[in-house]
Amino acid sequence: MATAKKTTKTAATTPAAHDPDIARKIWLAGVGAYGRMYAETQGAVEKLATGANEAFDQLVAKGEEVEDKVRDTIAKTPQGERVVSLVEQARSFREERVAALEARIGKVRKSVTETLAPLNIGALAQAVEKLSAQVETLTAEVQTLKADKPAAPKAVAAKAPKAAKVSDEA
Repeated sequence: MATAKKTTKTAATTPAAHDPDIARKIWLAGVGAYGRMYAETQGAVEKLATGANEAFDQLVAKGEEVEDKVRDTIAKTPQGERVVSLVEQARSFREERVAALEARIGKVRKSVTETLAPLNIGALAQAVEKLSAQVETLTAEVQTLKADKPAAPKAVAAKAPKAAKVSDEA
């Protein structure tokens, strides 16, 4: 029996001595599982990213095939033939209306252009600028002439007596 007690003490002491080591291993196992899951997920994400466009194109092609089959099936039924003819009638009516509307818009544009042609704002602005330049030039010339002829008031006074002589003769 003494041996049994000794074994029990040894078994009880051994796990207590290794507790910090087991806790660390459990922690490391969890971290390792996370790292493995992350790496596998990254690989799957990369595969999806590279294959996404290809998968999308495949789905579009398959959808076009299915759509064509459905249209063919519907077109073969009497109701489908009627729907197709109605759609064609609506399409031609729409095209006629669009053409008529475009013609009317063209007429309105032409009318507006012809009406506003004399009021061409750009041409008027250029004419105003040209006239402004001429006015400035003439103003400068007048100023120059005024500065050059200070005797102009005497000429006016000399002309006044002539007018008086004419009125006396009459």
